[in-house]
Amino acid sequence: MVETNSVERTGGFKILYQILVTMCIIALIPLGGLWYISIYKSRQDWTTNIFHNLATTTEALSRSVDEWTTMNLRVLEQNGVTPAIRSMDSDSQNPVLKTMSDTYDWVYLAFTILPNGKNLGRSDGKPQKYYGDRNYFKQVIAGRSVGQQVLLGKTSGKPALVLAKPIVGERNEKMGVIAIAMTLEDLSKTVTKTKIGKTGFAILLDENYRLIAHGKGAVTAELQDFSHHPALRQRNRFDKNSFVFEDNGHKIVSYTSKTRQGWTLIVQQDYAEAYGAADRARQNAVVLLIITCLTVFVIAFLLANRLSTPIRNLTQIADEISRGKLDAEIRETTRGDEIGALARAIERMGVSLQMAFDRLRRR
Repeated sequence: MVETNSVERTGGFKILYQILVTMCIIALIPLGGLWYISIYKSRQDWTTNIFHNLATTTEALSRSVDEWTTMNLRVLEQNGVTPAIRSMDSDSQNPVLKTMSDTYDWVYLAFTILPNGKNLGRSDGKPQKYYGDRNYFKQVIAGRSVGQQVLLGKTSGKPALVLAKPIVGERNEKMGVIAIAMTLEDLSKTVTKTKIGKTGFAILLDENYRLIAHGKGAVTAELQDFSHHPALRQRNRFDKNSFVFEDNGHKIVSYTSKTRQGWTLIVQQDYAEAYGAADRARQNAVVLLIITCLTVFVIAFLLANRLSTPIRNLTQIADEISRGKLDAEIRETTRGDEIGALARAIERMGVSLQMAFDRLRRR
């Protein structure tokens, strides 16, 4: 009897957990697959949105910088062809140069330079200087249509920009250079006010990757070298698979763009903030998946137990009938499913055996 009960318990254990495992697999594999696909696709879409936002912001800033530069070059072009400037006479040039600096608040000096580098006209009335060693002058004299140089203003201690263009005579001969020196405060404000979330900001660098404007206001009394910025190491085309970088152990997302004058715009944001909503959505999805798995397990266990318990009972009753106990009560006969049909068949078998035993006894 002990051996039989052991067999019954083993059999009951097997069928219960076989049904349970089968139901869990059937329910959880499709659910887990759908969850993985949806989370993966959601993160891919989120990555595309982050990349698009960075690229759009950077390109918009780049256009603003280009428009600002184009406007100032137009000022040089318009005034550079006037008879007063072409006269190469300081007394004739100075009123025009002063009008230029008075008209545009960011222009603190307008001046002209002779081909030998000597200063000719000035808007500020100060003594003439020698500019032959300046890069913007050398660029124009060497044949470039535009000369430019970012430097620190001696008075403000802040980055300033000098733009220069050639003064061309009626016979297309190069008579000298006209230039304007400008503060970059208005341009810097455009850069520094650009924000993406709480941690996203923009950085503007000159053609030598020296800092002009920083979204966190980190401009010092010297033109800082930013050539070490991790985003500048990306020489290939930026895409949504290559815009994540390590910056001094800090993970960021970043995008860069070149302006027409060769400056570099960088827009960056902390990786944690950029992907914060996506990570929270994934965590919520994991919690929901765990709850769903537990719910499926409980339901599967209850259903498996509902199926296995009557089977164990019928197995025990069949065993009792086989040992001669024909009056065992079978409760499962009221069920309307296959288990009920099996219970009724066992009941009829018990009745048939009882009738057969009765006939044998009467003989």
